[in-house]
Amino acid sequence: MTRNPEILFHGLSAKKANLILLVLASQHIEAGVEKEGRLFHILVDPGDREKALAMVRAYDRENRLRKARQALQDFSINPFISVPAFMIMGLLTAVHLLCLHCRIHEDMALWYGSSSLFIGQGENYRAITALFLHADAGHLLGNLAGILIFGAPFIRLAGFGTGPFMLLLTGTLGNLMTAGLYRTAHLSIGASTSVMGAAGLLTAFQMTRKPKSLSLDTVIPLIAGATLVGLLSQGERTDVSAHVFGFLNGFLLGFVFFPLNRTITSPLKEPLALFITLLILASSVLSGIFR
Repeated sequence: MTRNPEILFHGLSAKKANLILLVLASQHIEAGVEKEGRLFHILVDPGDREKALAMVRAYDRENRLRKARQALQDFSINPFISVPAFMIMGLLTAVHLLCLHCRIHEDMALWYGSSSLFIGQGENYRAITALFLHADAGHLLGNLAGILIFGAPFIRLAGFGTGPFMLLLTGTLGNLMTAGLYRTAHLSIGASTSVMGAAGLLTAFQMTRKPKSLSLDTVIPLIAGATLVGLLSQGERTDVSAHVFGFLNGFLLGFVFFPLNRTITSPLKEPLALFITLLILASSVLSGIFR
């Protein structure tokens, strides 16, 4: 280096200064460092200044591109596009239209709705079948939107088999817990319990995605999820307890599900989970018929 080097960068932290020195050394550019208090200045020969700047800028661009690529790998750019979610939405719509067409809408709610009284008498299948019945078109459309916003992203994160299974599980547990709370003739229908379960699962995913110590950043997803449950539980006929229990089940189960789901890599995992989900649904419907 000449006796009159120029300052290339000034006021850097020790970590940043060491990184720049490493980048320049990899390109065979001689550089020095000058310390001023806790800050550092990078020095280079005047003739190497432009080349050194170009190398550091190129490294910075490449580093930003690498982080962007990693982000795209972690989060899908189309989180709402999910074939299983669309199939669930189609099934809910078909059930509702069929009930209206056959004029058995109210009867189906009585036969298959989540009734605390009948669940207490052993008709546990109602906690599952109630998820597929809706009071009216507005009720149905609201839950379809919820599945698109919360269910589809979760299914894309979890898998085409484990995703629907967890939605069914959180919704079922939410209805069973609600029935246990009321212990009366309380009747509830709708997929909103599973929708809130998906919201709870997504909250757990954000909190378990990277190991971190307890801080405000860690708690923010939980605060946001709880606020969301409150905002979506304002309707006059809304079953608030089912919403709360659905969210809590999804949130708590998510802390077990996501680490376990990342560990199990068998190619049979998703088909088997989907088969179990369909088997549970078929068993529930048949239980109601033969009951």
